[in-house]
Amino acid sequence: MNRVTLSWPVTLLPLTLVTLPMYALLAAQETLPVGRTPADQARNAALLEGYDYTKYPSGITGYTGQDRQQVVFERRAPAMRVRVGERGNYKAGLTQLPDGKLVLATCRNNQDADPTKNRFLIHVYESADQGLSWAEINQTPLFGKEPSLTALSNGTLVMAAQKGYFGPGTKYKEAINMARSRDGGKTWERYELAGADYPRNMIADPEGGVFFVRAWKSAWTSAGEGSPHLQLCRSQDGKTWQFSEGRVDWDYAAFGEVSAIRLRDGRLLAALRRQIPQTAGEGFEDTVLTTSSDGGQHWSQPQVIVNTAEVHVYLTELEDDRLLATYSTYHLPYGAYAIVSHDGGKTWDRDHPIRLAASADLYVGWPVTLQLPDRSLITSYALTAYLNQPPDKTATEVVRWRLP
Repeated sequence: MNRVTLSWPVTLLPLTLVTLPMYALLAAQETLPVGRTPADQARNAALLEGYDYTKYPSGITGYTGQDRQQVVFERRAPAMRVRVGERGNYKAGLTQLPDGKLVLATCRNNQDADPTKNRFLIHVYESADQGLSWAEINQTPLFGKEPSLTALSNGTLVMAAQKGYFGPGTKYKEAINMARSRDGGKTWERYELAGADYPRNMIADPEGGVFFVRAWKSAWTSAGEGSPHLQLCRSQDGKTWQFSEGRVDWDYAAFGEVSAIRLRDGRLLAALRRQIPQTAGEGFEDTVLTTSSDGGQHWSQPQVIVNTAEVHVYLTELEDDRLLATYSTYHLPYGAYAIVSHDGGKTWDRDHPIRLAASADLYVGWPVTLQLPDRSLITSYALTAYLNQPPDKTATEVVRWRLP
């Protein structure tokens, strides 16, 4: 089995390069070498030239940054896939309560004709049969997008989400939406947490608390507003929080959407979505992985974990000690994918990605994977299912599957 070893450092360019005019970056970014050999890179350059990235949303052409000197051998395996709720549902958080029920929180754009009222609303579903059927139990008071959902040991649900309104007067760069529920998601208590970055997931402590890792200050903003370090946010009740800083061994600030996991050996791993230096647009983002052995006070130099235009990484430690990274592809074929590590995250089998779902367009992703008591896996994700049937083009689905 060929695996990619994370033994090379992330190449970091001076931050001033990231602040160059957008058109200059878009014009230059496919001059970056793509391919395993100089000959592959030359052939890819010929195939990738001529794109005007300003003509594509976020610079995503479908071929952005990809090595086209490859063929793919696919192997199919049975799975169980179901739709959650109605058309128009989008990215979702997923968790399991102590009683075994699954709870899913998904965002939906209300498509209001008045742009000052057009916002994402979060709806909550539950499943009592391990994800084979779903019933909506409530709409939360949150206007939110890209939620994460975590169940504490006492059954309290804690949710974080990006602000779901981006029009005049919004403060989505100053605070994120938070909520908690003590009755399985039927009713919610809403509040805000200062800071622009929102977590991909939270980590429930066995003793009852919860914590998450996120970008310190404001990620994805102009130079000087961010920080190259991480912020640890801890709570005993899902309502009041204490904060500390984790120092990362790099000098780079444009990252966010952190997925963190605490392994059985006590180490913390964090996957960080970053803008590749000297580029612009989501088509030229990837994900890097960093580790901490002291509870998050210090973090190692980040290493690349996935390819260009592969984001939304969610980390899951399996019962057999393998690690799973579930992610979204912003290149063809669009969809939700997963790769496996057999050595605690040091190497990843990027040559054998698992395609969990295909999407008709780039509006896809935010996958979350949980392992169920029978050792099967369940992954929630969003996809474009109705490409030419607006306005509700997207859908939320889950798939039950197993690793070989």
